[in-house]
Amino acid sequence: MQSRDGIHDVFRHMFNVLEQPVFILREQLLDGSQAFLTWDFRFRRRGKAYLLHGGSHLRFDSRGKVVAHRDYWDSAEELLHKLPLIGPPLRLLRRLLSVHDEGWRA
Repeated sequence: MQSRDGIHDVFRHMFNVLEQPVFILREQLLDGSQAFLTWDFRFRRRGKAYLLHGGSHLRFDSRGKVVAHRDYWDSAEELLHKLPLIGPPLRLLRRLLSVHDEGWRA
């Protein structure tokens, strides 16, 4: 997406599909012409509340306009695990594959 109209379309769709969407900025790091933000995205869908934790990497041009934007978030942890049919098997698989630190010695 390369335009304000494209960004406007994304937000229009988000507000049409989700209930009460809100981003809460948690932390921000600025380094010259780039920044990294951590955020929480809260919304409701069909009455059920969701919370996604994520981050965004931004790059700015010499006028301070955003020229690149990339979001990072764990869709399995933050969304798929909460879905009724997909969530339980994913949570089980995660438990089976997790590393336990009992008795671990360095």
